[in-house]
Amino acid sequence: MIYLDTNIFVYALSKNVDDILQKEIALKYLREAIEKDELIISQIVLYEFAFVSKKLGEEPKNISENLEFLADFVESASNNIFTNVINFMNKYDLHKHSFDTYHLCYAQELNCKKLITFDKGFKKLQKHTDIKIEIL
Repeated sequence: MIYLDTNIFVYALSKNVDDILQKEIALKYLREAIEKDELIISQIVLYEFAFVSKKLGEEPKNISENLEFLADFVESASNNIFTNVINFMNKYDLHKHSFDTYHLCYAQELNCKKLITFDKGFKKLQKHTDIKIEIL
């Protein structure tokens, strides 16, 4: 399974993006993951996507349609996800990276082989996991 960070969906699905090249790259990775039936996302991706899309001035109808589309790829985490995230943040002093830590812990829990993002902040997490983090 492959976990795509929220920013991949923002670039791939939003109309009001600032970088067309990043949009094309994001679309490529999204299509690939779907075609291979490997895409998995967390519920937090939906919330972050909605928030960022609204900030970008996306139309509510487009946001809603994209959320419905993305919801098909959501998998539930175990009840331990909260504890895993807190322990991971405490162990590696990653409190400033709480959302990124959540994404990584979620991907680990669901045995994803790769996490793909545009967020360079994930470099701090890379050394603490066996998951391949691909920063575009």
